[in-house]
Amino acid sequence: MNRTIGTARPARGRALQIAAVGALTVALVFSTAALARPQASTPAPPCGGTAHGAPWNYKGQHGTAYTYLGVSGASCSIGSKYMPKWTRVHAAYDVKPVPAGWHCSSIGSYTGLAKLGQCTTTKGGIFEWLPKLKN
Repeated sequence: MNRTIGTARPARGRALQIAAVGALTVALVFSTAALARPQASTPAPPCGGTAHGAPWNYKGQHGTAYTYLGVSGASCSIGSKYMPKWTRVHAAYDVKPVPAGWHCSSIGSYTGLAKLGQCTTTKGGIFEWLPKLKN
């Protein structure tokens, strides 16, 4: 009888070692996978500025300056390059031309030209422009 008990202990000890190595391997695999996952990037801060486009007239004010704003990753450098073109097209649901991945629409004035508008990007960014009013 002692002999049976003596042989059972090493087998049980071996099973515990295998289980411990297996648990360690699983933990290592999951921790490595967690490190390999891309970390969420912080959203780009809002940007904005002034650009010139088609002449506008609103409640006694007039000018060619427009204020623009980009949020949630919409590029102000790209939007401000296209914005003067957008102010010279007739207001429409689909303003063209647009950068790849952008969709733009606008509201017109009495001249039919786009007075203000908004673009969205496929990544959730928003770019808006409107006449720069003095008050």
